[in-house]
Amino acid sequence: MNEVSLKPVIAELEDLFSKFNARFFADKLEKPVITVSPDHTRGAYGWCTGWKAWKAGEDEGHYEINLCAEYLNRPFEETCGTLLHEMVHLQNLQDGVQDTSRSGLYHNKKFRETAEAHGLTVEKGDKYGWHKTALNPEALEFVQSLGKSGFSLVRPRIPGLKGSSKKNTSRKYVCPCCGAIIRATKEVHVICADCDCEFQEEI
Repeated sequence: MNEVSLKPVIAELEDLFSKFNARFFADKLEKPVITVSPDHTRGAYGWCTGWKAWKAGEDEGHYEINLCAEYLNRPFEETCGTLLHEMVHLQNLQDGVQDTSRSGLYHNKKFRETAEAHGLTVEKGDKYGWHKTALNPEALEFVQSLGKSGFSLVRPRIPGLKGSSKKNTSRKYVCPCCGAIIRATKEVHVICADCDCEFQEEI
């Protein structure tokens, strides 16, 4: 019976996190809250919050690693690559290493160095720095040895609805960390004071 639920997806991602943590990070990463939610950015496959977004009672809090729902049905190796990419950010957070700038968009050489030391190959993109990652041969072999297939559950993107011919000059911006929404009449660069994340325009 196919259960139409995120529960088995989250359980599988948590299991993969544990396996990757043991294999590539010597079990040194603290466990984050792993979530799946819609992409509020411009096409990010996932993110790791730069702050401890979740709390249980009076504990110190927990980082969040999110995989965006619209991309769950990519090849399994690519989804694993995304998870490992976000785990690299988590490693740098724990070590106090600033691996991005421009509110988390631009990946610098420190990100590349950590990524290459933990199972990824890295290429530089035109806009976001050293952000193009893929499993290196060792990691690819490890992932394939798990004998897993990809996720069949996906949240398709809804194409922009065609409204009246009158041009809407209002732009909608969403904080990718907490989901707060602001609107502006022109392109703006605003940082959410609660999350220290730059608001992303939702198109």
